[in-house]
Amino acid sequence: MSKPYAMNIEERRRCIFYDVKHSNNSARIRLWLRLHGGLKEHVETVMLGHNDLDRGEQLAKVNPLKKVPAFTTDTGLNLFESFVILSYLEDRFGDGNDDTSISKATGSTPLITLDNAEDRAFVQLLVRIHDIYISSPNCTQPHFSHTQGCMYLDPTPTKYTPERRTMPDPKVRAAKLKEIHERLGWLEESIKLPYMAGERITHADITWFPTCIFMEVLLPYVFGWAPIFHEAKYFPRLGRWFENCCRNEHFCSVRKDIYDVLVQQKQDGRFDGVCEVVENNSDLKW
Repeated sequence: MSKPYAMNIEERRRCIFYDVKHSNNSARIRLWLRLHGGLKEHVETVMLGHNDLDRGEQLAKVNPLKKVPAFTTDTGLNLFESFVILSYLEDRFGDGNDDTSISKATGSTPLITLDNAEDRAFVQLLVRIHDIYISSPNCTQPHFSHTQGCMYLDPTPTKYTPERRTMPDPKVRAAKLKEIHERLGWLEESIKLPYMAGERITHADITWFPTCIFMEVLLPYVFGWAPIFHEAKYFPRLGRWFENCCRNEHFCSVRKDIYDVLVQQKQDGRFDGVCEVVENNSDLKW
């Protein structure tokens, strides 16, 4: 049998990317694709709704954890975890493209992978800090949650938060919020500017930016923080980085995707339960 990559391009189907509009981890993939011209000839996007995450059989066939992002290659290989999907896309379609049968979708594909080993290692460190300490619970069992979940996971079951994902203990929530603050402090000292790793957009920017939109909206609204990324007292360098990213049309469009959903959820009372936890536990540091 011939290898899948030996197939003629006309015989291949497209890859399929399963996305949710306000998912920060999915938005990493969406942002990479937009920076690379969309790649619509090679990648089809299936936009799922919130209910598909816990009850969607379509998603479960691709990712048994029922999480996004999920991805099926044009040869039928199912992938999940944003780092893995981005690595595949970078190898397949990015500046590290090893498949000569596929032409680039745009003649101005950005060079996202940096040139030397130290710079690439720094980017990977920034990405790993995000993935391990902010965006992943590293456990799929009930009541294990990622650090970022302290901003929006309800203390009791709601239509947004099933029972297994609730965060009932205020002390756990406060500890996770402290983790966010400490990781942001490390970022503030470590990034190079104008982008996180210097002069070029890298996977570090693509990874952190969507999550920072959650922080931009929810840290002030839920916990009373200063308007993060829009103030110069606490995180001025991160503010300059965020402002610079927002000058890019593709970063700006992804920000709108997430921001608009979160603002609508605020109006719908999505975060009222978490606000009540903060109000009723003023002895904890928020």
